[in-house]
Amino acid sequence: MKYIKTFDEFIDTETFDERLSIMDFIELLLEEEHNSGYDNIDEGWSFGTRGRGSDRTFKFTPGKNDTDITSTEIFNDDKKFKYHEVLLPKSGVMSYNLYKISDMRISKALKHPQKFKDMEKRNIDFDSIEKFMQRTSLYIYSILKHNPVDIITYPQSSSEFNKDMVDHIMKRMQGAECIPNLMVKNVDNVYVNFTVAKELGLTDKEINQLRHDIENWQKDADIYKDRLKIDELKDSIAYKLGKRGRPSKEIMRVKEEIKALEELIRIKRKGRKGRDKTIDSEGRAKNFEIKSIEDRRRRSLEGLFGINPKLNGIQQNLKGKHIVVFDDNISSGATLDDICLELQKYGVASILPITLAIIPKTVYGDKHESLKDK
Repeated sequence: MKYIKTFDEFIDTETFDERLSIMDFIELLLEEEHNSGYDNIDEGWSFGTRGRGSDRTFKFTPGKNDTDITSTEIFNDDKKFKYHEVLLPKSGVMSYNLYKISDMRISKALKHPQKFKDMEKRNIDFDSIEKFMQRTSLYIYSILKHNPVDIITYPQSSSEFNKDMVDHIMKRMQGAECIPNLMVKNVDNVYVNFTVAKELGLTDKEINQLRHDIENWQKDADIYKDRLKIDELKDSIAYKLGKRGRPSKEIMRVKEEIKALEELIRIKRKGRKGRDKTIDSEGRAKNFEIKSIEDRRRRSLEGLFGINPKLNGIQQNLKGKHIVVFDDNISSGATLDDICLELQKYGVASILPITLAIIPKTVYGDKHESLKDK
């Protein structure tokens, strides 16, 4: 067996016969990282300053112990892989969650680095993030290599993090197919599971309010489609103006179409109170945000996810398949649970949900909670 000494050598080596075992290599990698300048800072993500000035930083610093804001150690004291299992109660599927993150700034920095950089006024060490992504993909591979895998997918997201992470994973997987956004949000089919709602302690009044909220979400989903069309038209105008520098008859026609859609939205929202949740602070279309719903209410819902309409017909190809679902994090577990529940309808052989991290707050109640280190 060829002895691989550095991380880059490991990444560039194509056959596993020439590689160290995954565990041996990661231990070597941790030692290499620790000896390469990451001194006197604990393992994990750190927020600090560089030098004497106010140069605020954010980077991944591997090689030591857990911090109070994140747990990113790969091994337990007995050198077995350390991950966290969470039982998804409705589907009965066990999810595997690699790390724990208690400071949500870390999640924001990974998912929306430029926005985080602008808001926090911090210099992000992108090299350390890339090293973290590569190391984590090895970690995930160490779990997947013992399981049959036909399809790897990830849910819709407002960021590119899931895509980037799965791209790293796919470099190590042979024979698996990546199907992005296999499952997407579809509020048209969402409903309240009365039995679950009662089990979670919702009153009849709260359940009726949730049903009323669903009606509004479904109305908003229709408006959201109109806003997407408006965004598309506005983008086409910006493109045409950029090329020609002045309005044309075609541009005027598109502007009239935008006005007509805006009037249609006004009519659809007539009598509705409160802020229009289908538009963001920059005037762009904003999709339904499931994470804004209180945990008990969220876990009382079913049918929120369905097969991506753009992949219509793929349902018949899912029977007997072994599917890995990767997501950036798990909080209540409701999103992964809904996705697993929906996939089970199509006769899949197995589902293996993997998330980067558990974030506050993973709560299933005394009856459902199953969280342990392994």
